[in-house]
Amino acid sequence: MQLTILDTVNDPGTPGKTGDDRVGFDASAGTAWVLDGATDVTDLRPFNRAESGAAWVAQALSDRLIIAPHEGETVEAYFEHVLTDVRQRAIKETRLPLDSLPGEALPIASGMWMRLEGDTATFAWLGDCMGFHQRGSVVTVIGSPDKADDETDVARTLLAGTHEAKMAHLQAARRRSNEQATGFGLDPRAATNLQTQVMTLQAGDRICLMSDGLYRLVSPYQTHTPEDFMALVAEDGLGAAITSLRAFESTPDRDMPRLKARDDSCGVYVEIKA
Repeated sequence: MQLTILDTVNDPGTPGKTGDDRVGFDASAGTAWVLDGATDVTDLRPFNRAESGAAWVAQALSDRLIIAPHEGETVEAYFEHVLTDVRQRAIKETRLPLDSLPGEALPIASGMWMRLEGDTATFAWLGDCMGFHQRGSVVTVIGSPDKADDETDVARTLLAGTHEAKMAHLQAARRRSNEQATGFGLDPRAATNLQTQVMTLQAGDRICLMSDGLYRLVSPYQTHTPEDFMALVAEDGLGAAITSLRAFESTPDRDMPRLKARDDSCGVYVEIKA
């Protein structure tokens, strides 16, 4: 089986910005991925040549993921090596020593990665990036939708409070994420927290990996079911999904419990071919 890239999109939401999402692939190695850097929650700028710490870590991870696993290398071992290399790059590029930074200032990202070997696909993720697998008319969800739903509930609560309370909550959450190594960041221990799923694929199967911004069309906005989403992308491409997302975000009186009015959104759409 071969991985064929049908489409990719990376829309920052804000014109003129690179945004905090990244998408990448190496069809020859059977790999594809999406990354979503977590929005900075401090004024510290350890990577001041980048648009943000979130953008820096997403780009550094994407640059490293272009190097595929070695033959026989486990997913956990691969990501331990990836994160070790990203940390070494951070040490070289930061303007502030990493060990001097509070936990809330260390960049971290959500992400989902896949690798096709023969007819077997391995998916690995941390955080709220998601995937859809389609075979015929049946679409199944890959990832942790509870994490996306939890973020929506938190956003609804934070938007009802003060700016100070919101920032205090976000900083505490970022410290916990870095202490517990629950995201793709500068701590190789995160490799032991990976969520994984292995699937046997068939020729004609289609898969879309996406950051949480794009997944919001399905939840919480509920403008699309997974089946609707995959039909839209098959017909008109990922750009059409972005257009639908931005149209909903611009709707007056929308129920949109999101900390960003226009969220970064990326995706990669692939087909399995014999």
